[in-house]
Amino acid sequence: MIEQLPVLLGITCLTALVVLLFFRYRRQKSLNAADKHFSDDSMSVAERIQISKKELETVFDALNEMICIIDKDFKIVRINKSYASFAGKPIKNILGKPCYQILWNRSEICPDCSSSLTFKNGVINSKKIIVRKSSEENTYFEISSFPVLNEQKTVVHVIEFIRNITEEKRIMEQLIRSEKLASIGIMTSGIAHEMHNPLSGISGMALNLLEMPEKYGLNEKGISRVNAILEASSRAISIMRDLLYISRKGGQTTKMTPINSLLLKTFKAIHLPGSSEINFRYNLEESLPPINCDPAKIEQVIMNIGTNAIQSILEKKRKLLPEGGTYNGMVLVSTQLQDDMENILITISDNGTGIAEEIRTRIWDPFFSTKAAGEGTGLGLSISHKIVEEHGGRIFFEAIEDMTIFSIILPIERRYSSKLSTNSEWN
Repeated sequence: MIEQLPVLLGITCLTALVVLLFFRYRRQKSLNAADKHFSDDSMSVAERIQISKKELETVFDALNEMICIIDKDFKIVRINKSYASFAGKPIKNILGKPCYQILWNRSEICPDCSSSLTFKNGVINSKKIIVRKSSEENTYFEISSFPVLNEQKTVVHVIEFIRNITEEKRIMEQLIRSEKLASIGIMTSGIAHEMHNPLSGISGMALNLLEMPEKYGLNEKGISRVNAILEASSRAISIMRDLLYISRKGGQTTKMTPINSLLLKTFKAIHLPGSSEINFRYNLEESLPPINCDPAKIEQVIMNIGTNAIQSILEKKRKLLPEGGTYNGMVLVSTQLQDDMENILITISDNGTGIAEEIRTRIWDPFFSTKAAGEGTGLGLSISHKIVEEHGGRIFFEAIEDMTIFSIILPIERRYSSKLSTNSEWN
């Protein structure tokens, strides 16, 4: 037994060594696994951070609204693609530049700047209806400014959220105008019906007098006065018919109509003294498909707007000539396809007297006219507005420098929806 003791001790030591090595191996394996797990987790977190960053950048750039981050010097720190697209410059050429210079073309901070107030008081500020005038259109914005605070609760950056509300403004004005016209329509419909019968009686009696002047003892002077009565009553009847048209619902007469031919035909039919001296230019897209419309009503719209344009040019010419000024009147008529061939845009532009700022919101109102008494009823644009609305289209204007531009958007396939019609400003 004593002789076997060294062997047993050797076996025991060997077993202990094996056990020790086994536990050491297990411990090392666990540590390696932990290290590997930790390493994998670290990579996963980094990847998640990178993916989250990409997602935020994608959302940031996908927004239609413009976003701009500025510092205390009003220099641009970051913008999204919508901002760069509207500014018309690459992002790299915008960063570091003053916000008032890039978007508003100013050399100093804008008056009543909402971001300036946010830097000052650290709260969200908003400012509505900021107009950016360009050579193409007047654009309206709503700007909201949000503070970015550091650990000391100090505003270090401001995020400007800029929303283009031009179309929203037009639609809102249209809704207000539609409600106003609806109220006027109810009132004028009754008046027109009541006035029609006595006016018809006056007209009939005047005709009767003119047919037998000897019977009623009319001399030349009397005949002239009866003619004046007949003309006045006919004009009043025409006004009543216009009022009835405004107040009633439109008919459903439609026909596939080539709009370019209709434009040319209508403008050739406008004969006003002095109109032959005006330069008419046509830029008509040849590939326009015919549109589903009531050609007589669309012709009336074109006639009303074209007549206004010509009269505006003639009035400006009368004002300039006594002063020795030179002036070349011009009417530009154009058409083009829009919105993936769903709509046709008609524009009628002139360089006449234009429309004063203070009356631009009133030009669609019934009976509103800038013409002298007896020269116009003030119903032409109201009727035009109603006709375009009946066709599911939009009519609006822009006054840019010395040009006044009427735009009419008509669907190729007629839509009977008044909500699609919008307004704007001009005369």
